[in-house]
Amino acid sequence: MERKIKVLQIVGGFTGGGLEAFVMSHYKYMADRVDCTFVAYDTSTVVPYDEINRFGGKILFVPNIKHLHKFNKALNKILKEGDYDIVHSHLNTLGVFPLRLAKKNKYKVRISHSHSASNKKEFKRHIAKTILKKFSKKYANVYFACSEVAGRFQFGNKAYDEGKVKIIHNGVEIDRFIFDSDARKRIRKALGYDESSYVVGTVGRLVGTKNHKFILDIAKKDKENQYIIVGQGPSEDELNSKIKEMNLTNVKVINPSEDIGKYYSAFDSFVMPSLYEGLGLAAVEAQTNGLYAILSDQVPDVTLFTKYGEYLPLGEDNIDKWIAAINKKMPRVDNVKKVIENGYDIKTSADNLYNEYLKLLK
Repeated sequence: MERKIKVLQIVGGFTGGGLEAFVMSHYKYMADRVDCTFVAYDTSTVVPYDEINRFGGKILFVPNIKHLHKFNKALNKILKEGDYDIVHSHLNTLGVFPLRLAKKNKYKVRISHSHSASNKKEFKRHIAKTILKKFSKKYANVYFACSEVAGRFQFGNKAYDEGKVKIIHNGVEIDRFIFDSDARKRIRKALGYDESSYVVGTVGRLVGTKNHKFILDIAKKDKENQYIIVGQGPSEDELNSKIKEMNLTNVKVINPSEDIGKYYSAFDSFVMPSLYEGLGLAAVEAQTNGLYAILSDQVPDVTLFTKYGEYLPLGEDNIDKWIAAINKKMPRVDNVKKVIENGYDIKTSADNLYNEYLKLLK
């Protein structure tokens, strides 16, 4: 057997978000061919130690990039002492900092991977990203993105049009997200819903970009249906306070107590009112489960590849449109074939990523 490819995966915070789900699921399906060392912030809250250990990986912690001098010092030491074939940064526009150090330490393959985009409504963050993305191509020599939108945003139209950006699909583990009637009964019973309840759900990190407050505005006007927000993150307390303040008895914020993939089976439809997404991994998972997906028009067009769902504008004026779409009460369908055909099966996307690594080393 050929020697395993040694990759330093710069992940940033392990916080239970889609980015880490992407990294870990691909790692699991490449672990027999790729030796991964993960670099994560020491502020990480949801570290998948078991998975990393089970597949023979390593994890190294560094200070949060907010403390740039300390981050640089710790990462420089890792790069100096390590012997990696590839440095793969998943920090979006912030990747400029680790990749500068990788170049300084003479690493030949330096990947900048864009998993995100931006929205002017997040003013400070948008300005910072706009400034940093100008340097995205300076220290990286390989450009990956999860979608055309993410690729064009970070690396520019010229690089994208010249074919310099490689799209790596956010593949999902189909078995984890396929509809499971036992999980449906179990989770709905635990949450106090019977089969007559119509449950609208979303899954994602509880942060401002996911725009969960918009779901509360919908639920305030739509008393007929039940709403579940599954996830954890810094906005959790704020969301729960708002639910209390708005006296919403039809909304629950759920900190997952079992595999997050099972919660989709408890939903009857899926909503994603994000301010922006690079792709929107949860929407891929929801489609795998067969749910009708109602997405904000700030989510890339390519996300709804099964065509089972719709895009709607955000804002108070459009709440009735979201309620009307929810109240179509579309049935669950079997989307698995379409997920595989469109390249979103984890086995296919992990093979593609591995083959890209191989090409880069040649």
